[in-house]
Amino acid sequence: MFWNILPLNINSLGALLLVLSVALWRQYTARRESFVAYKKRENSKDAPLTFPYVVPLLGSLPIAYLWSPKAFVLNPNNFFQSAHPVQVKILTQEFYVIGGPENVKALFKNSWACTSIPFVKFALGHAFGLPAKALSLFDKDDSGGGSVPHPGSRVEARNRIDYNVHQSLIRFLEGKGLPPFWNRFADNVTKQLHSLHDRVGSDWDYHADLMKVVGDEATTSIINALCGPYLLSLNPSFLQDYWDFDRNLQTYLQGIPWFLAPKAYAARKRVLDAVKIWQQHARDHYSDAAMGADGDDPFWGGSFFRERQNMFLEMDGFDYAAIASQDFGAIWAARNSISAASWAIFDIYRDPELLASVRAEVDACALKDADGCIRFDIEQLLRLPILQAVYAETLRLRMHFYIIRMPDKVDMNIRDWIIPRQKVIVTPTTVAHMDANVWNTGSNNEHPVDRFWVGRFLKYPSKEAHDDVQSYDSTSSPTFSTKELEGSWIPYGGGPRQCPGRHFAKRQILLTIALMVSLFDCEILEEGKNLQEDFSLMGFGSGVSHPAGKVPARIRQRDRGDV
Repeated sequence: MFWNILPLNINSLGALLLVLSVALWRQYTARRESFVAYKKRENSKDAPLTFPYVVPLLGSLPIAYLWSPKAFVLNPNNFFQSAHPVQVKILTQEFYVIGGPENVKALFKNSWACTSIPFVKFALGHAFGLPAKALSLFDKDDSGGGSVPHPGSRVEARNRIDYNVHQSLIRFLEGKGLPPFWNRFADNVTKQLHSLHDRVGSDWDYHADLMKVVGDEATTSIINALCGPYLLSLNPSFLQDYWDFDRNLQTYLQGIPWFLAPKAYAARKRVLDAVKIWQQHARDHYSDAAMGADGDDPFWGGSFFRERQNMFLEMDGFDYAAIASQDFGAIWAARNSISAASWAIFDIYRDPELLASVRAEVDACALKDADGCIRFDIEQLLRLPILQAVYAETLRLRMHFYIIRMPDKVDMNIRDWIIPRQKVIVTPTTVAHMDANVWNTGSNNEHPVDRFWVGRFLKYPSKEAHDDVQSYDSTSSPTFSTKELEGSWIPYGGGPRQCPGRHFAKRQILLTIALMVSLFDCEILEEGKNLQEDFSLMGFGSGVSHPAGKVPARIRQRDRGDV
């Protein structure tokens, strides 16, 4: 009897699945047609449409993202490519995607209404190991990001962790803390690269990885400027541990447990332990007598970390371990500008014409100090068009990051599309930076958006287009600007929570480039000339990209006799 019934059940099940598949597909087709019509509309006063999907429980599950995240993000058929704001449902989660220059500008303009607390808490807890007691303070902070707390908030001023931490960064990177910090860095990196110059000599010297050479020198200079000399001197492996942590960032953010990635979590423990050792040494040895006129001291480096000690110790749930997690987050944040400088120098040295143009600019403003070191006035470097174009193009091409916002107390209006409060908004920099409809690709599309070309940011006085930088000369100097690219060039985000380190980052990248091309000749060996970015799941989406390999090169002192 059973064997007689079984074929009927299987046939019935097959028919049922067929009917269900057809129903789901027809539903998807109807949604897709509505969505296509929605994409053609100029504006709307309704909530954004939901991106169409086939299976209700799965939603727009991005399976392809797992093995090729950049290709997925740039696929013209997925939700990241919508011209209008769109709602995306994946399993039990939903979020909104904002793209297109005008929509992005509106997002930044209105992001005063947003909170960053859920995302900061997530990053600090997952990546930087902030203990649970300190993390709980974020859950209690309903005071908002403004100087005046939200009405009804009962959070004490000392426990306004989001506002207080952000203000400490603003004072340091946009206020009175920036000039002394910049002076420390400029002095450090100048001495650091001149020391490398002396070690290299006048004969070709082989190096296994140019990116590591530049990265190590810049990292050392920034850490010493930030923290003083003792973080590195007390922890000789910190430089390597710093970059090991950075390489494993996605391991932490994806919540991979420690027993599946013991080396990654060991690297995190080492960097946090190093910060604790340095800060305990500073607490034991600092006195007001050690502080200079501009707030510098050899133990804390400057006022930034010294003042944060007092700020955090006044907060509920914070101890020295929690402070170390918070402060390592601030130290780690320098990795984007360091990586960008390495990529910029790589792209310059593999292009002889570009190298000649950059050198023509920086040689004209190089100064030789009494100690024999070449020095630069940063204000002069900030006026050099080709050097600035190198900086801007590097961030356009290499910055892959998700700008995340969430309206807090009120709905957000994006050009009459309404995003409900407490809903996550995502804007990928990659989509904005790779939009061929926005970016100049040359008169015959000979400079595609996935290739490095400084001409995207340069304008010449002649009406006739200049296709390459070798046309640079003293009579046809180009101009540099990003003003017309607002909403399209977004490496620092935008709005009230735009990256406060952007002023330092630009100066750091420009000065590092200027010193490198002034001091060194570099020949990138053939196997390193076509270095690719790491677009794997573990390498994509954390900021300026990692290289997918090494850049073997020969380096020697530059002969400046004819300069």
